[in-house]
Amino acid sequence: MICFAFFRFNFLEFYQSNYIFLLFKMSTYFRKLCSYKIYKSFSLRNLREVHFMQDSVILISTAIEPGARSSKRTASTLYGDALARAGLSGVLYAGGDPIALAGRCDGLLLSGGGDLEPALYGQTPQSHRLSLDPVRDTEELALLRAFCALRKPVLGICRGMQVINVAFGGTLLQEVAGHDGIPHPVTTVAGTHTARLTGGFFKVSSYHHQAVGQLGHGLCAAAYAADGLIEALEHRSLPILGVQWHPERMIPGLCTDVPADHSALFTYFIQRKPKP
Repeated sequence: MICFAFFRFNFLEFYQSNYIFLLFKMSTYFRKLCSYKIYKSFSLRNLREVHFMQDSVILISTAIEPGARSSKRTASTLYGDALARAGLSGVLYAGGDPIALAGRCDGLLLSGGGDLEPALYGQTPQSHRLSLDPVRDTEELALLRAFCALRKPVLGICRGMQVINVAFGGTLLQEVAGHDGIPHPVTTVAGTHTARLTGGFFKVSSYHHQAVGQLGHGLCAAAYAADGLIEALEHRSLPILGVQWHPERMIPGLCTDVPADHSALFTYFIQRKPKP
């Protein structure tokens, strides 16, 4: 009886210990399986990220829209679409250190929007239609300086071209007629990057009530409107180009305010990318 009890006890102990061992092995296998799946998922994600980072990444400046609880950063989706057509990846600026961002991105697109503070170019407000955003002014000027320091390409569109001119000490005309929502012809200056990318004469999608006045240091005019206003500018030594019109609204299959194709302007980032 005693022997049977001893045997029965040992049998139960053996069964329990092996049962626990079996559970341990199963849990270990399950953990390994899960870890493998997580690893594979992580690896695939990393591969996608590496592939993404192989593309040229262009930082797009943003407008700031006040809200009841918080402000919003916005930019037209056409900028990203136009960059994608050129084989580029666009990312929206949402704050951060301009120097660090310039180091990580391959170029800067200064987008369209409101007006610059007249004090930045030595004037007082003279237009009743001014739409000002001092925070955006400060951010974009800092971003432009950071990208210029690394000699990385910058494309300014509408307001963005005006930011470039002001940054280099130029001035703006605070109110001009015949350019806000009215397509008009533009003639480029021969030998400029603008002429090479767009051609010599064309109509543009125009939405501005201000314009470049006196050109900033190191800048030259690259296109003119029929009334003599500067419609494009370039820097003489830095990879900087600005256009007063909206090339993102002049791309067949994407947006065509006027019958012209200015998708080539966005390849400027590729052509002027610093060589390693």
